[in-house]
Amino acid sequence: MLNFLTNNKKYCVFDIGSDKVVCILFKIENKKPFIIGMDHQKSFGFSRGYLVDEKKLSESIYKAFQSCIPKGSNLNNYTFFSNITDRNLVTRKSYSELNTGKLGITKKDIRRLFNKSVSESKLKGKYLVHSEPIHFRINEKIIGNPIGERCDKFGISLFNLMVTRKYQATLQKCFKEKRINITNFFETGLASAMGNLSEFEKKDGVASIDIGSTSTKISVFKNNRIAYSNVIPLGGENVTNDISKGLDISRESAEHVKIINGTLTLPFNEKIEIDTNLNANKIISKNILYGIIRPRYEEILEIIRDYIFDDLFARVSIKTIVISGGASKIFGILDLCESIFNRKVRVGGVKDKNSYFYDKPEFSTILGLIKMASENKMYKYSNELRKGNLLSAFDKLENWIEESYA
Repeated sequence: MLNFLTNNKKYCVFDIGSDKVVCILFKIENKKPFIIGMDHQKSFGFSRGYLVDEKKLSESIYKAFQSCIPKGSNLNNYTFFSNITDRNLVTRKSYSELNTGKLGITKKDIRRLFNKSVSESKLKGKYLVHSEPIHFRINEKIIGNPIGERCDKFGISLFNLMVTRKYQATLQKCFKEKRINITNFFETGLASAMGNLSEFEKKDGVASIDIGSTSTKISVFKNNRIAYSNVIPLGGENVTNDISKGLDISRESAEHVKIINGTLTLPFNEKIEIDTNLNANKIISKNILYGIIRPRYEEILEIIRDYIFDDLFARVSIKTIVISGGASKIFGILDLCESIFNRKVRVGGVKDKNSYFYDKPEFSTILGLIKMASENKMYKYSNELRKGNLLSAFDKLENWIEESYA
C-alpha cells in the first residue's frame, strides 16, 4: 500500500521536454492525488534536444506554472518536483563488501556497508538521481533481511542512475531564476515507467519505451526491480524532419501532416492535401507519406531493440513492451513493434475514458512524476544519499527491506 505524503501540503510537478513543458498542481485527498491545476506550454530554449538558452526555458517553466496556479496561491504553498532527461545517462550496478568477523550482522554493519557502497559508487561530474538496492549477499549467497545473520563477508548490490552534474545544475538554475526550488529530480524514463507499468508487468519482465520529440527513454524491469535504463537521441522529430525534406515543406507543416495523416500501415493510394504555408497547397498520395514515415520508424525501433537486447539480462527478462510518448500515437505502431521486438506490445496511458489523460500516452511522464512525488518510502533514500545523510538513508533502506522481504 502506498505511503502518501501528508495531506496538508500541495505539490507541483514539471515535465520538462524539448517540445513542451507540462506543469500539474495537486494535493492528496483520501490517499489519492487530486489535480488542482494543469497547463502545458511550448518549450523554448532547446535546440536539437540540447538546452542552449536557460532564460527562455525559465520563462516557459514560469508561464506554465502561472497559467495553472489558482488565485490566492503562491510559490510557498507548494513542494516542487521535476523530471530530468540526460542523453549521457550513466547506469551502474555496484557491489560493496565488508568483512564481519563471523559475528551477527547489526544495523551498524548495514550503515557501514551502505556508506562504503555509496562512496564507491560516486563518479566525478555525475549527479546521483536514483539508487535502488538490488540485494544483500552473505558469504556469496543472496539473502533478504540480513539482520542477525553470521558470516565472514557481507555485501550489497545497488543499481544507480546518474546524470551529468553540470546539466542538473543548469536545469536547477532555470527553476531558481523564478524562485522555484526543486525538492527532487526524477529520471524521465523511470518516471514514464512508473506512470505506465502494472505491478504484474514489472514482476514478470517489461520494457517501458517512451518515444519523445528528440529522445527515447528506456527502462526495463524484472522482479519489481529496475534492470536496465538508457536514453537514445532519436524520436518523433527525426520523422518530422524526414517529412519536411521529403515533401519540401516547412517543419510546422510536416508535424501537422504527421499527426493528421501519419500511418505505419500501407494505405491504398488515398489522396491528401498538405498545407505548405504558401499560396497553393500540395496534393499527394498518402502512400508517399507512408514511404517516408515507415522506414524511419523501423530504423528507430530497431536501434532501440538492439540497445536493449545487447544487455543479455534485459533481453531474456522482457515479456512485454509498453510504448508511450507522443510518437507512440501513430496508427499501426503496435503491429510494427510486435514484428520488430517479437514480444507482446501495448500503448501506455490511462484507460479510464472519463479521464483527461485517456488515450494520451504523451503525458505518461507527468503521471509517473505525480506517483513518484506522492510515494514516501520508495524514493526518499536516494534523496538522503545525495545529501550525505546516511543515517536517514538507512531508515529508508529498512523500509525497503521490510516491504521487499516481509
